[in-house]
Amino acid sequence: MGAFNFDIFWLLAAFGSGAFSTAIGGVESFVITGVFAIIGTCLSLGGADGAMVTNNIAFGMFGPHIAFAGAVAGAAYAKKAGKLENGADIITPVSSCNDPMSLIVGGVFGVIGYLFKGIIVDNLFQNLPNAWVHVPKLVTDGPGFTVFCSAIVVRLVFGGSIKTSQGIKSEGSAWTNMLTMGITYSLMTSGVLVGLINVFPDAKDAILGNFAVTCFGIAAIGLTFACGGLAFYGCHQILLISALAAAKCYGKTNSGIAAIIAGVIFGTIAAIINDSETVAMNSGDVSHIDGPATAIFISTFIINAIWG
Repeated sequence: MGAFNFDIFWLLAAFGSGAFSTAIGGVESFVITGVFAIIGTCLSLGGADGAMVTNNIAFGMFGPHIAFAGAVAGAAYAKKAGKLENGADIITPVSSCNDPMSLIVGGVFGVIGYLFKGIIVDNLFQNLPNAWVHVPKLVTDGPGFTVFCSAIVVRLVFGGSIKTSQGIKSEGSAWTNMLTMGITYSLMTSGVLVGLINVFPDAKDAILGNFAVTCFGIAAIGLTFACGGLAFYGCHQILLISALAAAKCYGKTNSGIAAIIAGVIFGTIAAIINDSETVAMNSGDVSHIDGPATAIFISTFIINAIWG
């Protein structure tokens, strides 16, 4: 299947991961993704084989395209079955609904995510060896793209309209607050990237190759606060995309100033895309269509088109 190496054991694991993530809640499963992303990148920065953890656990068994996407589907089914009040609720553990079919639906969509990313995304939009398509500038974030596509299918299957609001952005101070967070968070990630390279120039390649995923992991773990009931702003789209843009730009220009500018621009763009998608497509109660995933896959396409 081109770049996709099918494995029956990974298929079974994908079903289990989708069901497990539905049971504990989509956001909680995403926190686990973040933990393993941090472990993997820290191992890589230390000279060990962190890719084994990053690729096979953080973005493998617990990859958002499998675990989180499965949980989104399970919650939507639970809502349609009358077991969950809000199908867009991706924090409440669906195991509390005592509905086995919700877990099974989560498992099925975990399998769908595994197959869709492996067969479609990896062969068309990853520029991998043996892939059907080799276009370095047509590369996106595989898990993010899969999460978005899976959520669209879930919305259609369980009877909701894709568009949930006539608006396309937050209003008033919510909009300016979002912009402020986009700019300042991006300054933080981009500045740290350049600062680390200045302090550890011999580790430049390792930093450029791992920093974006490290930032993603930090933001994902931060969602623990949301699980605890606090109004934590999900910011992985900002941290990941600003760090990715800064790293890609630095790799091409070797300029810290250019890297910081690129990081701030794209981090803010990701924040705006997330805001628009959340208002326009994720303001109902049928199911969840993830704004951060939408922002990540669109922004990654653009970043790779420029610096790929």
